Amino acid sequence: MKKIWIDITNTPHVNVLLPIIKELSKNNKLIITARDFSETLPLLKKNGITPIIIGKYKGKSRIFKIFGLFKRIYDLYFNVPSFDLSISLGGNYTSTISKLKNKKSIIFSDNDLSFKGFAYRFAGYFIFPTYFNDENIKLKYKLKEDRIFKFNGFKEDIYIADYKPDPSFLSNLPFEEFITIRPENLKASYVPKDSVTIIPDLFKALKNENILFLPRYPEEKKFATIYNNIFVPDKPLNGLDVCYYTKVMLTGAGTFAREAALMGTPAISFFPRKELLSVDRILVNQGLMIHTRDISTIVSYINNSKKRFVVNERSSKVKKEILDFIIQVLGD
Repeated sequence: MKKIWIDITNTPHVNVLLPIIKELSKNNKLIITARDFSETLPLLKKNGITPIIIGKYKGKSRIFKIFGLFKRIYDLYFNVPSFDLSISLGGNYTSTISKLKNKKSIIFSDNDLSFKGFAYRFAGYFIFPTYFNDENIKLKYKLKEDRIFKFNGFKEDIYIADYKPDPSFLSNLPFEEFITIRPENLKASYVPKDSVTIIPDLFKALKNENILFLPRYPEEKKFATIYNNIFVPDKPLNGLDVCYYTKVMLTGAGTFAREAALMGTPAISFFPRKELLSVDRILVNQGLMIHTRDISTIVSYINNSKKRFVVNERSSKVKKEILDFIIQVLGD
C-alpha cells in the first residue's frame, strides 16, 4: 500500500482533488494537509475530510507572503508523515518538500499568472490542460516533455464528470430564480494592489434581480446589508449546484466562471486585470464566457443570455485519463 500526500491550500482546490482523493483512497493510505484560508476548511469538513492543518493566510503584503511560504515549507517538512508521492494544485509546497525528501511529486497547473517557481523547478511530474501555454515554463525551468501529461479539457472537468444536481438545493435559498455574484479576491497576490471591488455598483444595477451573494471574506457581507433582494448563505454551498441552478454566474475570479461555462450556464468574469489565465482566454474566445468590468455590459449580458445544453462526455474522459496518469506515476 502506497502513502500519498495531498495538500490543499485554497477553496477551489477542494473540488478538483475530491474525486482523486476518493479514487486513490481505495488502495492507498492518504495524508491530507490543508492551509487555513477562505472556505477551504469548512468545505473539507462538509465532505467528511479532517486534514492536518498547517499554515494560514498571511495577508497581501509581499513580505508576509514570502515569510508565510517559507514558514509553511518548514512546518510541512517536520510535520507531514512519510509518503511515497505528493499531489497538489500549484505545488510550491509539495514539490519543495518532495524534492528535499527525494520523493515523487505531481502538480496540476493552469495558472500562468501567480508565482509557481518552486513548483516548476522541483516537481517531478506535471499535469497541464492542452490550452495551457507552457512553452516559456518548459524553456525557463528545463521541464522534460516525458514528465508532462496534457489533457484536452479543463481541471474543472475532473469533478464535473460525476456531478448530479441536488434536487433539494433550492430549499436552501429564499428564491428559485436568481443570479450569483462572487467578489474579486483583492487579497490575492496576482491582483493589482490598487484594485477596487465593483460589487456595490453591481448590487445597485441589479436591484431588481434575486441575488445569491457568496462573499470570500466576512467583511464583504456589509455590501449586501441595505438590500432585501440579496441572500447570503451562512454556510458553504455546493459550487456545482450553484452553477447548475443559477441563471447567470458573475465572479471576480475564474473558477466559478469556468465551472458555469462548462456546465452551460452564462458566465461573466470581472477579474480585475486585463490579462487573463490562458484557460480563461480560451473560454472567452469560444464565446462560453465574457470578461468585463463594465456594469452596463454585464447587465446587457444578463438580460440577453440563455443556458446551453451540455453533455459531459469530455469531463468523464478527462477524469479517467488523469487518474490513469497518477496511478502510472505511483507504480513507476
